[in-house]
Parts: sequence; structure tokens; C-alpha cells
Amino acid sequence: MNRIWILSSVLLLTACQQQGKPGDSPEARDTTVIAEVHKGSDPREPAQPSDFQTMGKVVAARYADVKFETTLPVVRVTVRNGDRVRMGQLLAEQEAYKQANAVEQHQREIERAHLQMQEVIISQGYDPEQMDRVPQRVRHIAEVKSGLLIAQNQLAAARNELKTTRVTAPFDGIVANVTARAGQLAQTGDVVCRIISPQQMDVEFRVMETDLGRFPIGTAISVVPVADEHTAYDAKVTEVNPVVDEQGTVMLRARVSAHNTLFDGMHVSVNLKTPQP
Repeated sequence: MNRIWILSSVLLLTACQQQGKPGDSPEARDTTVIAEVHKGSDPREPAQPSDFQTMGKVVAARYADVKFETTLPVVRVTVRNGDRVRMGQLLAEQEAYKQANAVEQHQREIERAHLQMQEVIISQGYDPEQMDRVPQRVRHIAEVKSGLLIAQNQLAAARNELKTTRVTAPFDGIVANVTARAGQLAQTGDVVCRIISPQQMDVEFRVMETDLGRFPIGTAISVVPVADEHTAYDAKVTEVNPVVDEQGTVMLRARVSAHNTLFDGMHVSVNLKTPQP
């Protein structure tokens, strides 16, 4: 029993001596931790200029919501979201049986009108094979009597109606928001999809009115997508909306450099490097 009591006393005395060592106070331990966090920094290096940073949103400067022009069933949709298209490329097609028949019918009417026109010219004593020798007045009378002018106008209208059943891209771009589906009955004005020009992307962002003087038209900024923090794009301020909202901020718009992979609606970090004094 005496041996156990002696051993316990020795251990207790050793612990008290370790706790009483100088420099082991809570303040000293906190200082040690802070020193480790800042380890490696050189206080002799000059302070770098701070960055002005705010959040913004990518906005397509040029886009078009392509719509159906007539109420007809959709036969096929030829694009998907993300596809790149060229101007005039087919995006969707509606059932056009009736319109195609109308074009064919008016073409036959024009052929008949040409034959009747030739008969009128012959009746006036001229050769229809030598139209350059037929007086303009006689030619006009022949066109009216034969019904050629009316047939030509009707054919043009039928071709235009047939054209409306084919929806094409208005310019080169990327397809987004495809809503049309094959087999559905599309109404006039229904949106097929949106075409976005990737070469013209803007960024909208807000700044406090106290910082507005730092962003005159033409100010260079850096745009960093939230989805890719390792990529930065150059941009320049192009618009300043002369309205201060209730929060004291002003909306600005900047045009991003032509070559980019930004998406419409993407969130970005807008950075302005503070100039050195």
C-alpha cells in the first residue's frame, strides 16, 4: 500500500511541474497557433493593391426567340439544346401538305396563263417567240387578259405560306431553350427555341453609387465565372443605367471579349484592379 501511495505522489508532482513551465499559458499557446497560420508570410513585402469585386450575371447581347408563324402540327424538330447552327439552317418543320399543293396548283395556273398570253399576242399580229419585238402596251394587255399577273401573285403568296412552315435560324449561334416537340400542334407565336450569338456576351452587375466614379464607360474589368474560377475574361464597361435603386446601387453593363465560353444567365465575379497610388 505504501508503494502505491509513493508512486501516485510522484506522478502528481511531475504533472504539476509540467503545467507550471513558463510560456505554457493559454495566451502563449494562442500566440503559437497564430504564428503557424501566418507562417511563410514576409512582412517586408509591400502590400498589394486591393481588388474591387462584386457579382454579376452574363446576358446575351444578341439573341432571338424563334417562333412558329402558323398553326399546324409539328413534323420534326432538327436541333437540340447546345447545337451550333448557321443562318438559314432548318430548326423545325410543320406539316405542309396543303401549302405544297397550293404552290403546285398555282404553278399550273401560270403555265395556262402563259399559253393564253401567247394566243392574245398572236391575235394582235405578233410572234410570241420574239417577245422583244412585241410592244409594251400589247404585252401588258396580253398579261391582263390571260390572268398571268394574278397567277404570279397567287404563286408568290402560296410559296410564302409554304415557307412559314419551315422555321430557320435567323443568324449563326447556339440553340437554347428548345420547347417544340414533334407531333404537337403548334400555335402561331409558339416558341421553337432561342438562338444565342456566343460572340456577343455582356455582363450586368451593380455597384454602390459611391463607387460609380470608378466605372466610367470604357473601364476595363475582369470577369471570372463561378463555375470556373481559373478562367478570366477581359471586358469593358459599355453602359451605365442612370438610375439608383432603393439599395443605393447602379446597374452597369460590360461587353466581354469575343472569344469566350460563357452561358447566358451564368453568374460571374466582376473584378476591378485598384490602381497604384
